[in-house]
Amino acid sequence: MIREIIASLLLVLGSSLMLLAGIGLVRFRDPLSRAHALTKATTLGISLLLIALWVILEDDISGLKILLVIIFCLLTTPLSGHMVASLYYRQLHKKERPPENAEDSSRSE
Repeated sequence: MIREIIASLLLVLGSSLMLLAGIGLVRFRDPLSRAHALTKATTLGISLLLIALWVILEDDISGLKILLVIIFCLLTTPLSGHMVASLYYRQLHKKERPPENAEDSSRSE
């Protein structure tokens, strides 16, 4: 009985965080803000949903596999959000570089 209540609370919390991540994706205009909303809420939401699955299954082997998936999500989701934000930042602040041939022509004169 208590196990089902805990799992239900975890499922509701995880689902609401995933919903907030989707709303943040639609509402925010800047890709940096979108990446921030997605990585924070999605990482915690997926973790809560997987912990709820772990509570429901009551199996040690399945729990270990779920724990490995949670660790993988905790490592990769923020990293991918950082990569997207870094790419956008570089594109936004790209500096104009002179062509390589301009240096050669200025030295020969």
